[in-house]
Amino acid sequence: MKKKALLLTTALITSVLFSACSSDNTVSTVSSDEDSQSKAFSQFTRENSESNTPESERTVTEVPTGGLSDNDEFLKGIWVDENGFVAYFSENGRITVFDDFNKFDDYIYGETDSDAAASDKTAPSITAKDADTITITANGTSYTAYRSDSAKGEELSEKFVESVVGEWGTISYGYEQIYDVGKYNILSTFSNDFSSDRYTIGLEGVSMRVSLLSDGYIFARLVDEKLTFYSSYEDYTFSFELMKTNSEEYKKLKDAGAAIDGTWVYPDDTGSTLVFTNGGTSLKVTGEAFGVIFGDEFGKLSGKTYEISATYEKGIINISSEGKTLFYAEQYSYDSIAVYTDKETEYTLIELYREDSEIIDKAKETEKLIEEKADLLNAYPDNDGWISFCDYKDIIEIADKSYIDKYAPSGYFLAGTPQELASFAYYVNTQPLEQGQVSLELTADIDLSGYNWLPMGWSGGAGTDHPFAFCVYGKGHTISNMTIRSCYGNVGFIGWGTVCGVFDLRIEDAVVEGGDNVGVITGQAIMGNYSNCYASGTVEGYSAGSMLGYEANCSIKDCSADVTVNGEKFDFISFNEKEKSEIVIENPVTITIDENYTVTRPEVEGYTNLGWMVLKDGEQVLHRNAEGEMSYQYFGNERGHSYEIYLTAFVQGQYVPISNIIEYTVE
Repeated sequence: MKKKALLLTTALITSVLFSACSSDNTVSTVSSDEDSQSKAFSQFTRENSESNTPESERTVTEVPTGGLSDNDEFLKGIWVDENGFVAYFSENGRITVFDDFNKFDDYIYGETDSDAAASDKTAPSITAKDADTITITANGTSYTAYRSDSAKGEELSEKFVESVVGEWGTISYGYEQIYDVGKYNILSTFSNDFSSDRYTIGLEGVSMRVSLLSDGYIFARLVDEKLTFYSSYEDYTFSFELMKTNSEEYKKLKDAGAAIDGTWVYPDDTGSTLVFTNGGTSLKVTGEAFGVIFGDEFGKLSGKTYEISATYEKGIINISSEGKTLFYAEQYSYDSIAVYTDKETEYTLIELYREDSEIIDKAKETEKLIEEKADLLNAYPDNDGWISFCDYKDIIEIADKSYIDKYAPSGYFLAGTPQELASFAYYVNTQPLEQGQVSLELTADIDLSGYNWLPMGWSGGAGTDHPFAFCVYGKGHTISNMTIRSCYGNVGFIGWGTVCGVFDLRIEDAVVEGGDNVGVITGQAIMGNYSNCYASGTVEGYSAGSMLGYEANCSIKDCSADVTVNGEKFDFISFNEKEKSEIVIENPVTITIDENYTVTRPEVEGYTNLGWMVLKDGEQVLHRNAEGEMSYQYFGNERGHSYEIYLTAFVQGQYVPISNIIEYTVE
């Protein structure tokens, strides 16, 4: 199997079968006290008396002759030899250590060169020797196997468990796990950081029992001094290997030098690097960033070369020289490592990437671009971290300082080209502007073909929120071929819009992709005003809509959209509109109105966040808290206008009507 597929196999097995590993890469093993282990295992066995582990329940009355098929009734059950698991047969087919027709590569990657190798292999031949013994021959090698519940099978299973008692481990990309196979067959006990669940994995003969995981079988076998676990999914067999922690092979894996050999670059300052050479036995530090972040002690390493050792210690790489630790590292992937100076620290760390990685190529391009656009950045500096948070390249590349200089004093910007629109986007995303301080008017249709665009208004989390709280006057013009691809949330022409207004704007043939809250015109629209707008194109993301993504308390008038959302036709303006359409209120509350237009509600049970909703001539004008307020008279009733009022509540994540709708006209 190819290395890439093997790594993915290991990742799948560890994540599915050993999914309870804690996030700090530690495993708490069962107490070595024999009595407590025995009690733990006995209790575990009782709790799992209806285990998925298969057993042979048939009584053999006749031993078949000749070759046997996988589905022969005689074979049903688990078969073992002196090295543990050999094969398992059931009505669902065969799981066997000799199954050379493992199609895992094909399943993940499509056809591979493993097909040629598989074509040279023959299916195992199976014959019965007696009621409890079979011979399996696969690719020229024969194995004698015994029923696991026969006298011989039980004897071999006991010896197998005794033979694997000890400490085993695996290392992959700097992630180290240690499993302790105890005398009483308890492999490990894990605690889950995200719940109070306890996961217990234990060996009963050659079968693994996993509490809280109900489906599938897992079997163990010693192969070339490796403890190998086998499982299956549909027609695919998976394996996961552990090595004795005192073996030479495992000791070699503990040497992290080969894994980190190469040049690692800090993307925020590409002149700061860690250069490991000679198989990770030599280190040179360059640049000033490490000293700035970690202090003078680390800064003193810069410009020097050290002979080092790099070894794994429970998943953490200890970088030491002359017996003294210089720093620690964790390898997140082949291309990235995190470096820190104190094991106990929680936040003071930096991530570095290989010099030929895409991230570093991009970082170098960014540094060059920032240097070229120094006049813009100096005149209008990024005040909230938008540049570091977003992929801004195309926006800043074409933004024009002289354009911003022209319109910023008045706050009323005119735009009719991609360059002018980008300049406005840069300005509103980087400057500390107050609500309503600026506005944009389109003077012509704008074609954004060939640009990677970004939202106006964004949210980077606590302390870095930068909403768009301004107006866009489209004047009937069209923005076409806008492409936004982001892994963040709040994505659209306007990303996060609060109390903003968009009027007479068309955005056509847009491609908008994001995390959550995604729409063509606005990703997250809070208390906005949208009138005579149109959107078309495709949208992908969570909480995604057509023209708007997540919307709350917005006035939407004469708007339409022709947008495919997550590959399907979407017949609503926003995600919330679709969600609300699917909520059914049983037994609506009855509200009444008197001659003074005072609306009264009864006591309401089973709902939260009650509110009065008021519409004037079909447009929302008020959404008022009604908790504890049994009656309400709208203060803005005007002659000649029609009103609607009803009671709302927060149901299934949406504010929806829970009462009848009262309509009246003020004469």
